[in-house]
Amino acid sequence: YITHYAAHYDTVEIDATYAPAMALAAYCYGERRFQGWTKDIETETAEGLRLMSRALELGRYDPNVLWMSALATWQLGLDTKHAQELAYRSLEANPSSAIAMTIAGWIEAYSGNYAKGKELLVHAQRLSPRDPRAWFTAAGLAIANLGEAQFADGAAWALKALAQNPRYTVAMRLLAANLANLGQVGSAGGAITDILRIEPDLTLQKLRKRLVYMDESLWQKLSDGLRLAGLPD
Repeated sequence: YITHYAAHYDTVEIDATYAPAMALAAYCYGERRFQGWTKDIETETAEGLRLMSRALELGRYDPNVLWMSALATWQLGLDTKHAQELAYRSLEANPSSAIAMTIAGWIEAYSGNYAKGKELLVHAQRLSPRDPRAWFTAAGLAIANLGEAQFADGAAWALKALAQNPRYTVAMRLLAANLANLGQVGSAGGAITDILRIEPDLTLQKLRKRLVYMDESLWQKLSDGLRLAGLPD
């Protein structure tokens, strides 16, 4: 993300009307907040939303601008309804986009619409079965299955995400929560140990601040599992 962030700022400096670069920079700001990498949350949020708004002015019909802006408005603007609208507009413009389908699936699952989220994420996998971002889609399915209390399937999808991206702490958290909800607290605790090696200061309180747009019922399943697995409050 840091590489994308820097490279696309350079591109914007060269061409101040290049909407995809602005949308990708906004997307990176959203991911920084989601991952807990933000240094100044107010300043970075404002800049990310500014870039997103300008990108949409210039590229309102560009499907890539639309899905990147969907994630930015969701994670920075905390506007789930607008994020859903942008993601589905992206899919209307390019129905074969696996990444747009995945973004839409994540938004639906995080909003508590688990069946719809799974439908979109499975469709994304069929669209691009060898996608280099397949770990992102697999993690989305781990989320949707956690929400439906299908913990064995959730753990299996989290493991698939980690097989492709071993340092992906989102998948580690999902693995820990799903395993703990299955009663496999020892294995879940191992996942928490791995998380804390990467994010030693992580607590449930800090995580909730990052995931304020997560549906409360999903948060309860996630936080209950993580607490059982040993993540501090």
